[in-house]
Amino acid sequence: MHKSVPKMKDVAKLAGVSIKTVSRVVNNEPHVTEGLREKVKAAVDELGFVPSPNARGLRSHRGYTIHYIIHNNRSNYVNAIQAGTIQACQDQGYQLVVSMIDDSENLSDDQITEQMNRLPILGTPVGAILVSPLTNNKRIVKALKSMGIAIARIGSHDFDDDELEVKINDREAAKDITKFLLDLGHKRIGFVRGKENQKATVERFQGYQDALNSAGLNVDDSLIQTGNFEFESGLKAGDNLLKRPDPPTAIFASNDDMAAGVLSAAHRLRISVPDQLSVVGFDDSELAEKMWPALTTIRQPLLELGSVATKMLIANAQNGQDVNPRQFLPYELIVRESTGPAPKNV
Repeated sequence: MHKSVPKMKDVAKLAGVSIKTVSRVVNNEPHVTEGLREKVKAAVDELGFVPSPNARGLRSHRGYTIHYIIHNNRSNYVNAIQAGTIQACQDQGYQLVVSMIDDSENLSDDQITEQMNRLPILGTPVGAILVSPLTNNKRIVKALKSMGIAIARIGSHDFDDDELEVKINDREAAKDITKFLLDLGHKRIGFVRGKENQKATVERFQGYQDALNSAGLNVDDSLIQTGNFEFESGLKAGDNLLKRPDPPTAIFASNDDMAAGVLSAAHRLRISVPDQLSVVGFDDSELAEKMWPALTTIRQPLLELGSVATKMLIANAQNGQDVNPRQFLPYELIVRESTGPAPKNV
């Protein structure tokens, strides 16, 4: 027999309270005693009641949605963070809406504004999550602020405002992984930069410089390559560095996708990794463990970044709860098979 879906009146009956009290608890409204709140929550759990975000939005004129605004749906980094936002929304009875703004640099201000104006669905969204490179996009931020939509940024950026942000310390993480290569005896370490409109590119390069300077080594500008955080740019950078008469013994690509490109360049040139060349990346996306050899990298807690950003927006929207607007999450150096001691004959 088909089991009926529990309704708010069923929760009220089981908890022994009014439907209005159930509504207040479900919507995280004030003026409910802790005892009644716990009764309602217990009844919700027992019945498996799931509030309808659409219905709540119609009643309150505030949408129970979070907007995740991305630039690329093929990015391992973007998709891993999205998984965290989905889980947090499901846990708290919210809906996640994913919007993609591709090639935003070539859109006019009016086109940006037009796309932002499409976001509200059944009321104003609780907030919007921006992930790099959109984290640093001034026009998108301006459009969201003009609409009164709260912002949670994931990753480093150049803004000095009161919007929410969650990230790791990119500079320290880059310094740590560069020092790891130095400790293996590498002195000629190439570096592949990311997109120049992203703060993470600057901070990761600064960390690389910090480690070299601390080891008493100068930065060799000829070992620095431009990139854009995509595989093809890593492949090109790898070719440029490895075809030199004096190639580096290690290459730090500032994300995993570009590190995969560097590895591919090494394989095509029949350069053995890690015997002749060590390669490291950044992010520990799903790709890092699947490439060959598996990639040494910095692990960002990608799912947690998405989850924390989502929870920050929801807490910020609920009755003005105090929220720490700046949160740093821990990173971890993950050592795999793509790194080894510097070759002794170099």
